[in-house]
Amino acid sequence: MKVITYLFLTVSLLFFFSCGEEQQEEIHNAHNHPAPHGGQLVELGEHGSGFNLELVLHEQGFLQIYVFDAHVQNFVRISANSIDIEITDQNGTARIITCEPIEDPITGETVGNTSLFTSTERINEILPLQGVINKIDIMEFPYENVEINFSGNEQTGHE
Repeated sequence: MKVITYLFLTVSLLFFFSCGEEQQEEIHNAHNHPAPHGGQLVELGEHGSGFNLELVLHEQGFLQIYVFDAHVQNFVRISANSIDIEITDQNGTARIITCEPIEDPITGETVGNTSLFTSTERINEILPLQGVINKIDIMEFPYENVEINFSGNEQTGHE
């Protein structure tokens, strides 16, 4: 009986460890969230307990930033006056891309209570955009030095 128990445990452990990597990858892939507007997601905080920013290149060349919950299911309104991205252009000059809050009378979003921000300048000529959001507060959680690497929208058919 001990031999059968030992064999069962050995086979179970071999199966568990040989499938562990695949199972972990499947779990990770199952938790990938698509960007609702076809943009690029930037995760803030730990997966599942933080927030997400979706960076979208608007058809007119402006950068839009949507603020979402941890699983990219619900918009999250924040009180920021702007979201500023510090970039360094091709000439080595540092500058700020400012994204201002957007009001939406249909959803009741206002400046100081919105989930959508849009850049004040077109960014399509400076893509890929690499920079840092020095600080963003979402609810009571501050996030600092958020790296941004945005090359444009994903080709998913979203506009």
